[in-house]
Amino acid sequence: MDPYKYLNIRFNPDGSLTRNAQAKLLPAAPSGEPVAVTTADGGPARRIVHSNDVPLDDAKGTSVRLFVPGLAAAPRSGRLPLIVYFHGGGYVLFRAASEPFHNNAAVLAATVPAAVASVDYRLAPEHRLPAAFDDAVDAVRWVRSYAAESPGRPIFIMGCHNGASIAFRAALAAVDEGVELRGLILNQAHHSGVERTAAEAASVDDRVLPLPANDLLWELALPLGTDRDHEYCNPEAMLAGVGAERLRRLPPCLVLGRKKDPPRDRQRVLVHALRKAGVAVEAQMDGAGYHAMELFKTNCAEEFNAQVTDFVRRHAGDGDGVDVYAARSRL
Repeated sequence: MDPYKYLNIRFNPDGSLTRNAQAKLLPAAPSGEPVAVTTADGGPARRIVHSNDVPLDDAKGTSVRLFVPGLAAAPRSGRLPLIVYFHGGGYVLFRAASEPFHNNAAVLAATVPAAVASVDYRLAPEHRLPAAFDDAVDAVRWVRSYAAESPGRPIFIMGCHNGASIAFRAALAAVDEGVELRGLILNQAHHSGVERTAAEAASVDDRVLPLPANDLLWELALPLGTDRDHEYCNPEAMLAGVGAERLRRLPPCLVLGRKKDPPRDRQRVLVHALRKAGVAVEAQMDGAGYHAMELFKTNCAEEFNAQVTDFVRRHAGDGDGVDVYAARSRL
C-alpha cells in the first residue's frame, strides 16, 4: 500500500506536509454548544459546554482550547476537576479543533464533569519531536499558574494515542515542576521500535493503523537521522532514560488499550515498568476493536467516557476542584 495515499498527505520539497481532506476544524463556542451525553442511568441527555482558545506560546503558535460545562452540569459544590488533554494523530495529523477531538473533549467536560484543557501542540514534520513534548512542558507551566489561583484543585493529565505518550512526558514534567497531580490517563499510547512485536507484525493490513502508515508517521515525527528505537518512540529506551526513581513519583494511572491495537505490546511494557516502580496502575487493556475506536463507534465511545469518568471521580476527592464560575470567567 502507499502510506501517503492512505493517510491522504503529501510531503513537500521544503519539508512541510500537505494534509488533504482532514477532519473538519470546529470553532470554539464561548456561548456554549449542546453536547449529547449518556447519564448515570444509561439514558440520553444534552448538556451545554462552553469553550474558548487560550494562547499558550504566541511565538510557537500553540494554544489551549478550554472546555467548561454549563452550570447545570456542574456538581452541587460548584467545583470541577481540571483535565489537561492531549489529542492523537501520530504527531502528524489533527488539531485540538479537529472535530473528533473537539467533540471528545466536550463530551468529557459534560460527562465527568470537568474543565478540559485540550492542548494544540505543534505537528511534525514541520516541527519534529521533541517539539510536541516541549509544548507539553509549556502546558504544564500554564497549569501551574492556573492552579495557583486555587491551591488543592484536582488536576489530571490525559492523552489519546500519541497524545498518551505526550501526556506521560507532561506528567513527568508536572512532578518536576511541583504540580500536584491526582491522576494520569493513558489511552492507547502510541509506541514502536525497530524490531517488530507480534502485534505489529500482524498489523500490515490493519483497518485503522496499517504497518506502512504507522512506519511513515514515525518517519515524519522522529528527529532526522534517527530510527524507531529512539527514546521518543521505543518505550524501553524512554523508560531507561527516565529511571525508576522518577517514575515512582507519578500519580495513579489509568492505562487503556484495545485487543486489536498494533502498539498494544508496547503499552504492556509501560504498564509493567510503572507497576515495578510502585505506581498504582489500573490497566484495562482488552477493549474491543481497533486503534482509536472510541472516535468512530458509539459503544466504544460510551465505554471510554465511562472509564475516564469513573477514574477521575474516584481520584478527584471531595471538596476540591475548579470553581465553575471562575473557570467560566476565563472564556
